[in-house]
Amino acid sequence: SVPTFAQSTEAADKSGISFDKKVFDFGDVLRENKNYTCTFILENKTDKPLVLLAVKTSCSCLKASYIRRPLRVGQTTEIVMTLEAAKMDRGLFNRVIEVQTNAGTAYITVRGNSIEKR
Repeated sequence: SVPTFAQSTEAADKSGISFDKKVFDFGDVLRENKNYTCTFILENKTDKPLVLLAVKTSCSCLKASYIRRPLRVGQTTEIVMTLEAAKMDRGLFNRVIEVQTNAGTAYITVRGNSIEKR
């Protein structure tokens, strides 16, 4: 089952994994357009080095880019999400992304509306 927003926030807080935002809304994305990107900033609020093990997306239209080096306590890193609009179906979308670390799993979300033309 997909965690609710409240569950994912609570899980992230307990694990010490912190994000600058939990949800990014792309708004309207044109399907014939190129790729859209957004960035989530992850901060290590644990008391030991944090390692990003995997970032799992729920569809082939979404790709994650991140660095797999340990984060010292208080250090930040970027997770860049790329949305390939041409691969999407028309309509509203809400994609949950699973961020797996050595301190536990957290969830972030991207959403928006895939349209043909304005």
